[in-house]
Amino acid sequence: MAQAAVARPVLRPLRADDLPAVLAIQRAAYGDDYQESAAVLGRKLALAPQACWLAQSEGAVVGYVFAHPWGDAGAPPLHAPLQALPARAAHGFVHDLAVSPAARGLGVAAALFARVRDWLDGAGHRGMRLVALADALPFWVRQGFAVVPGTLPPGYGEGACLMERAVRD
Repeated sequence: MAQAAVARPVLRPLRADDLPAVLAIQRAAYGDDYQESAAVLGRKLALAPQACWLAQSEGAVVGYVFAHPWGDAGAPPLHAPLQALPARAAHGFVHDLAVSPAARGLGVAAALFARVRDWLDGAGHRGMRLVALADALPFWVRQGFAVVPGTLPPGYGEGACLMERAVRD
């Protein structure tokens, strides 16, 4: 029997009223250890709405990404609202990209990451940074990221590392 075609994800700007769906995907993707509050994520959205997107497939929320401008100073703290963005941001920071477990393998993460690359390129940032959790390291290496030496703020977990890549290859 032929398998039904799966709808390509539709991306749109993330809105504050999407935060409950985002938190549900975050919990499903990471469990309780990395669950950030709506206030923390809402602050990132308020500071950089042009860098946050939601993915939907057949009307269901299947993924999201939060990104924002960032300087050269390592990684922002986890579980703490950003007070402000740096005045001069050399990098974009991919704070969180998560896909519903039911939608993995459907190209959602790649579509969200492509949107972030386009935003970074348009904003004139020279590179992008993120913190890869231990189990996500292979995905980010495939996206062209390399580990940057340094110490992370508390909360990122064992095996997490700061990574960086140029905006365009």
